[in-house]
Amino acid sequence: MQHKPLLSLRTLWLAALLPVIGMGLLTGCGDDQPAQPTTEAPAFDPEGMGDASRTNTIKQIFYAAPSPMETAALVQRSGAQFEKKHMHPTASRTRYTTSDRQAVALGVYGADLSYATIFEENSVSLEYLTAVKELSKSLGISDVLNDEVMARAEANRGDREALVQVVSETFTSLNEALKENGMEDLSAMLVLGGWVEGVYLATQHVSQAPTELKARIAEQKLTLDDVMRLCRSYEPTPELKALLASMAPVEAAFAQVQVTEAEGFAEQSADGGFVVGGGDEITASDATLKAITTAIQNVRTQWVK
Repeated sequence: MQHKPLLSLRTLWLAALLPVIGMGLLTGCGDDQPAQPTTEAPAFDPEGMGDASRTNTIKQIFYAAPSPMETAALVQRSGAQFEKKHMHPTASRTRYTTSDRQAVALGVYGADLSYATIFEENSVSLEYLTAVKELSKSLGISDVLNDEVMARAEANRGDREALVQVVSETFTSLNEALKENGMEDLSAMLVLGGWVEGVYLATQHVSQAPTELKARIAEQKLTLDDVMRLCRSYEPTPELKALLASMAPVEAAFAQVQVTEAEGFAEQSADGGFVVGGGDEITASDATLKAITTAIQNVRTQWVK
């Protein structure tokens, strides 16, 4: 399967930021090359990513296609039916009594919440919203997910773009709150848990999915590079080391996805907006997609048991 996305992950992120910071950033980011995945023991690089770079990387991860909301929307458009059985049961949240497991579970439940919301499963959404709030409280960051944020998400339930914005801002705020509380490694675990669950939900519908969804799963190779680079920039606690070691099979599976770097572009249109296109060519065989599906399912099962 070969796919050349209209919006690469990198240019999509730039498009979101261009109205705010102007065209100057486009040239500056053009030479940024994604880190290559590795199946070796994780190499931590605490000096390789500063606070500003971490914040931008988190934004890039959650703006990248597919976000949890966009993944759910693609699944819905494929004609697949909502399947609660694919979601992690909220009753399991009481099993997570250590901060590292709570952080991973918070990311998992956040992706599940997106899945339920896009399918307009309101009662299920409320159930998962409760789980997210309780885990946030256990981690001492309940003020981030306040009533105002929840009301904004509810008010924009039918607006995918607005919901992606809420998710991105919320996870950035959660990261900052954990850092302020001296728990930087937990922010990495939260991001990783949300990414794994989002890809897991997508792969559970891959047999009935259109080419578009399969292509978006393959594109996550680029986001995985960012996620792992972010996680390896934090202090390597034993818990974080173990979590990243368990990701080795996932990195190996995504390493089979072929990425051919190509120039993206962003041009100002006559109406004052921006047209973004071009980007990397992504090639993944059905065997590669199957390997990704198996690896993601195995690591997700290991984390939520």
